[in-house]
Amino acid sequence: MKIFYQVVYTTNLPVLIGNMLRVKQLRTHQMVRFGGVMVLFTLLSFTFAFFAPTAHAATMLFKSNFGPGVSLGTPTGFYTNGAWQYILGTDKETGFSWPIKALGADFSGIQLITIDPIDSTSIGNYITNEIRQVTGPKGSLVNELFQNVKIKGNLGQAGSQGPLLIKRPWTIGDVDDLYMTYWFKYPADFPSKLTREVPGAGWRTQFEIKTGGYLNTWAGDYRISIVVLKGLDGQLYWQTKGDNVANGPWSKVDYWTVDNRTVAVPVDKWFKFEVYWHRSNGSDGRFWAAIDGKEIVDHFGPNMGNYNLPITRIIANNPYSGGYATVESHSTGLEIWDGFPCGEGISCYNFDTAAPSSPTSLVASLSNYYTAAGVSLSWKASSDTVAVAGYNVYRNGSKVGQSTMTSYRDVIYGSPTGSLYSYTVRAFDAAGNLSLPSNAALTTY
Repeated sequence: MKIFYQVVYTTNLPVLIGNMLRVKQLRTHQMVRFGGVMVLFTLLSFTFAFFAPTAHAATMLFKSNFGPGVSLGTPTGFYTNGAWQYILGTDKETGFSWPIKALGADFSGIQLITIDPIDSTSIGNYITNEIRQVTGPKGSLVNELFQNVKIKGNLGQAGSQGPLLIKRPWTIGDVDDLYMTYWFKYPADFPSKLTREVPGAGWRTQFEIKTGGYLNTWAGDYRISIVVLKGLDGQLYWQTKGDNVANGPWSKVDYWTVDNRTVAVPVDKWFKFEVYWHRSNGSDGRFWAAIDGKEIVDHFGPNMGNYNLPITRIIANNPYSGGYATVESHSTGLEIWDGFPCGEGISCYNFDTAAPSSPTSLVASLSNYYTAAGVSLSWKASSDTVAVAGYNVYRNGSKVGQSTMTSYRDVIYGSPTGSLYSYTVRAFDAAGNLSLPSNAALTTY
């Protein structure tokens, strides 16, 4: 949620009244001056009033816990050193479907890239991926995406990798503003996999975005990457960098680098990874990331390449390292928003622990069809201390979908005549807090 405080000031009443109003419009700040008459009117009308914050809630574009209904497709589209593996299905826990429709993506899944030539009979020797049930970040059972690069190349060599990738055409425009978060875990032996004893063996990729479209190819002019490095002291630390290494034909240029040795790299435990960017050629460009609510980078300034090419590849995480094999990724709870959900520049980690209010006045209407029944649901909106992100819909106690609006349409197939269905709705916020259920709406097939 983006919050802009609109406050009017005068010399004598700095908190309450004034001769300037700050507004946000099309990402530029403008100062609007009021004449004496308007200030006097403001004094007379609002001497004892305060301006409430104007709130703009970010919109959730996608969410998946790799829950029931989600599966990994068979690797396909083989080429000399790789293949593609789609993630498929509708996540019954969130209602969102793979492949990801948001952002105009034409692929969302895992790109399999190998150090050696492979085919369908040998790809599994190099990289395997699995959706499996594990103990999650909050101690309950969840599904994780487990990515495992088993043969990667020599120590110090950037070889095999398996990026969790959202790929989009360069012909549909840029991704100007985006927030992404997920839970991630490095295995207990991760620190021992990186070494400074061999050049190029002390790094591991966490996240990347790359542009594309140069000469109508996948070559790009800008990349931002977050990697884990092992220092000379043996300690792990974060490095974020903007450069032009996006598969383009140019010599490498580093535009900016931020090292963070203050925020620890968590090992053998789940941590919340958050990232946001605003693309710009100017000083308002921004790239921000946090680990368990602690900023590892908040860089302002230009973040476009020489050719202003759009983002075509968003690599959520990548088991890619110059260190020892195997290289593993454990992730769950992927969310994508069009802005900061919990406030401009504010982490959502433990930001909000209060659940939204319960939805009210839930009603259901049934439409019978030859082979199915459609149930239209509507309800009154919930409220939240930050913002309501959406609503989970339950049929007879089991979740059947999710909506960002105060309505939903369910379809029931193959039910015998006279079957009774009970619907409830629960609101959720960006932090994942769930409201108590709404009233039950009953309908008979």
